[in-house]
Amino acid sequence: MADHLFDYHETSAAFRYASTWYRSLVGAVDDHRWDQAALGEWSVRELVAHTTRAYKTIVEYLDGDPKDETEIYSAAGYFRIVLAEQTPHVHISARAKREAIGAADPVALVDEWAAKAEQLVADTPGEATVHTFVGEMQLDQYLATRVVELVVHGLDLAAAIDLPTPAPAASSRVALEVLLDLGRAEDLSAILCLLTGRAASLPLKHVLD
Repeated sequence: MADHLFDYHETSAAFRYASTWYRSLVGAVDDHRWDQAALGEWSVRELVAHTTRAYKTIVEYLDGDPKDETEIYSAAGYFRIVLAEQTPHVHISARAKREAIGAADPVALVDEWAAKAEQLVADTPGEATVHTFVGEMQLDQYLATRVVELVVHGLDLAAAIDLPTPAPAASSRVALEVLLDLGRAEDLSAILCLLTGRAASLPLKHVLD
């Protein structure tokens, strides 16, 4: 089955809503919480440093030069390529720790990059090319990957700071579409069971492993 392809109205709106929600979470982090545990080996500061790349990459990849001529047609296709690399999570974790060291004011840093990315998205057509390190994508599809990052890690941050708040529905729908494309057939059946109040017969597989 072909991956879901998004239109720009859908992904740009989902990105805008997710960004507003995520920025409000970062602004709600109390000073004493920045160095507490958040996700795995990451502190809250490191989690926020990692998630800030959801903004940075939009700016850097739109303004940058081509790095890999591989054509990537879907958000799910992008994740498949990235996750197929050797030990991707090791490199991602190390980079977050490095970037967190220089984030003296994480709130200001998130606001700065978010404002740049939001303005660029507002001014750029959906068919514009994003020059990622693993291939060339259209902005309308790449934005869906950034929505996944903001929604998933926004929920991680909300849990870490004890501020349970749902992501915007439009943003969650886009993130779910991408993650469903990465799931196995048995995962989709299990999700259907859970959504209809039935017990899933098989455990769900972590699709971002």
